Amino acid sequence: MTDLQTRDRTRVETTPRGAATQRFARAGWLLVDVVLLLYVLAVAIWLVTGGIDLRFLKINDVAKPLVVLLLLGPLRLTFGEPSWLSMRVGQLLQPAVALSTTVRARVSPAVADAALPFFASRLAIAAVGALAIALFAPAVPHAFAMPFRAEAFAHVFAAFDSGWYFSIARHGYFFSATGPSSVAFFPLYPLAMHALAAPFGGGDAAIWTAGIVISLTAFALALVEVHRLAWRVCGNRETARRTVLYLAVFPFSFFFSSVYTESLFLLTSVLAYCDADEGKWWRAGIWGALATLTRPNGILIGLPLLILAPKGRPTVRELARRGMALALLPAALAGFCAYIYTLSGNPLGWLSAQKQWGYSIGHRPWQQVQTVLELVVQHGLYGYLYLNTLSPYWLIHGVVGVLFLALTWGVFKRLGGAMGAYVLVSLLVPLSGSGLEGIGRYAAVLFPVFMLAGTWRSARLREAILITSALFLALFVSLFVTLHPIY
Repeated sequence: MTDLQTRDRTRVETTPRGAATQRFARAGWLLVDVVLLLYVLAVAIWLVTGGIDLRFLKINDVAKPLVVLLLLGPLRLTFGEPSWLSMRVGQLLQPAVALSTTVRARVSPAVADAALPFFASRLAIAAVGALAIALFAPAVPHAFAMPFRAEAFAHVFAAFDSGWYFSIARHGYFFSATGPSSVAFFPLYPLAMHALAAPFGGGDAAIWTAGIVISLTAFALALVEVHRLAWRVCGNRETARRTVLYLAVFPFSFFFSSVYTESLFLLTSVLAYCDADEGKWWRAGIWGALATLTRPNGILIGLPLLILAPKGRPTVRELARRGMALALLPAALAGFCAYIYTLSGNPLGWLSAQKQWGYSIGHRPWQQVQTVLELVVQHGLYGYLYLNTLSPYWLIHGVVGVLFLALTWGVFKRLGGAMGAYVLVSLLVPLSGSGLEGIGRYAAVLFPVFMLAGTWRSARLREAILITSALFLALFVSLFVTLHPIY
């Protein structure tokens, strides 16, 4: 701005007419501030009391205050000039702002970077899920009831296998030779649900609440640990920040909010790897044992730990000590097998029980994907999608499996053999199953793949990943909560 323009602007603002206009504007914005403050107080009173009626003051409905706040609030923040009230409120909030700044300075970068992806993704998933339940009828009836007044919203967090985990936490295990039985599900997650619910009476509501709390808490902690690992391995904070962001918005990350084992397994497996990488072998063995007890393929976390065992050229004695620590993993599996033997007469009863759902493993890893590709070639992509109701889901899981397999070689190259071997075997085992269901869930916990994606620096690629992931995440959440077979 030139000196002449500055003088002209100053002359206009200091004229009596300009000063009067400014006073009028400040008075108007002061009135808006008073209205906003009153409506904020009204909403607060309603939240605390549930509504009051004192003849001269009646607050029984917050619809109008909320509408006013939603309309006037953004307008005030965007165009409003400072008024006496806004400046006074700002002065009163200065100690809180200073405290917030101090707290942020003391919070570790991992916590700070994981907080936004965690809260934003979990709130969005809950909102999309609740809206989907309100809009769309379930594809099949719910297999279990949830003891909450807002039961429809509670089903955002529980569907399909969630009922089995609740059953184990509430009633324990049972085995049936002629039908589905709970021994197919590993014990750590339902045991944690039972233990957390016990101090609160151990009732149905307490157990369901415990499952949701465990999943959300474990996921939050897992994001922090993945961030720390990515920063240490890749050497910079931006890579770690992108890693947890991609993990939080992965299309199958809604399982991290559900009464499923994904969050707990992600936490225990990444802690096992981190401790082994840092040379804390007994801790790595304990976390690995817990991961083993979380899900049927949990023992696979032992492979990268074994690869890391010779790291640093340890002495024979030290190598033996590391081996003893890692022996906790097969020992944990053997303990569960021994317990299953007492119920079924078969130490691998948990594996044979899965056949009651028509599922088995040990097939050629490419067989199911090859079948999908052959059908797509035969019928065309459009025709394939309408072959039967499960065709789109097979395609989704097949694409995820192939994509993650393709990225495995990048994991080997950028992150090392231990992580690469873990991703490879963790994909090959479920891909060798008799069906493709569950591939998305199994891929969601493969943190090395997300670390690899975090190393990609292209801003356009990052935007493409986030947009695509968010769109499919919203779609899959809607399918899951309305009981479509996206398990």
